[in-house]
Amino acid sequence: MNGRQPTQVEVARMAGVSRQTVSLVSRNDPRVSPASRAAVEAAMKTLGYRPNVAARALAARRTGFIGIAISGLVNPFNGELLEMIRRHCEAEGLLPFIVPVDQDPADERLVIDRFLQMNVDALILVSPQLGGEELERVGRRVPTVVVTRNAGPGSVDLVHTDDALGARLVTERLLEEGYRPLICLGVEGPVSGDSAGDRVRGYRQVCEGAGIEPRVEMVRLDDLGPVIARIVKQYGRGFGLCCHNDLIALAAVGQLAAQHLRPGRDVGVTGFDNTVVSGLPGVSLTTVDPSTSTMAGRVVALVVERLAGRTDPVDVVLPPQLVVRTSTCGRGDGTNP
Repeated sequence: MNGRQPTQVEVARMAGVSRQTVSLVSRNDPRVSPASRAAVEAAMKTLGYRPNVAARALAARRTGFIGIAISGLVNPFNGELLEMIRRHCEAEGLLPFIVPVDQDPADERLVIDRFLQMNVDALILVSPQLGGEELERVGRRVPTVVVTRNAGPGSVDLVHTDDALGARLVTERLLEEGYRPLICLGVEGPVSGDSAGDRVRGYRQVCEGAGIEPRVEMVRLDDLGPVIARIVKQYGRGFGLCCHNDLIALAAVGQLAAQHLRPGRDVGVTGFDNTVVSGLPGVSLTTVDPSTSTMAGRVVALVVERLAGRTDPVDVVLPPQLVVRTSTCGRGDGTNP
């Protein structure tokens, strides 16, 4: 075609159909007969015809674009979740635009504004930093699904695991194996409804039920070393660490190794998220499976439902599962069970 984009008229002429039929095939309209569809698709392939996505989106008032904003890509859980969401979007014919954001509401606000300027069909916000009022306004403008937040305004859908229950499961595991004291390595949640608060709450519930004084250390990856050193100096061995997530737990394991302590032999360590690395040989971390695959599927399903016209908010709470590995299978006295 001498570098020129073929037209629908040329496709129609080659396929022996009307231009309107070519247009219907381009929009995947079910009214086209199988024979006509096959003829049109063959002509498109021969001529190198590509439908005009912008024009098609304008006609349908849809772009097929889904904006995804996520903070904390250093956390392997987020990477695994995003990959699963991407696959589900692809299966639904949706194109995700994934933008990492700083853990700063201003940066997240800027990214969301850009998405809205792009006329995305929907937003998926993973662990958003914005408060409830701002999320409310965003949800009024475009279908929005919020992931890993346990509370939100009525204009958005929520998908998350039962974080408090998950924290109870791993804390009970440490308790049953005889580790003492039980120390929670938590993180500061950016907003109300973040998973951080519920996980600390679940840990506290188990400790208080067992008559054990809770001890919560709010940590960051870059200051974990001094915290672990202080705990080891105070308790030696035999204590249990209930960590906010696998990332914190794995960092704690590294710091414990520097103190010549091994999880499952000298101390107990638990994570949360059941990331791929947590199950690797040599790591074998007891953790919580938040049903990541199911979570990703439900997120995209809710987007599709919203695009189909649903307006009532949905709150999907997924049941967590305890995954027991060797990091909690010792006596904490330097020997194996």
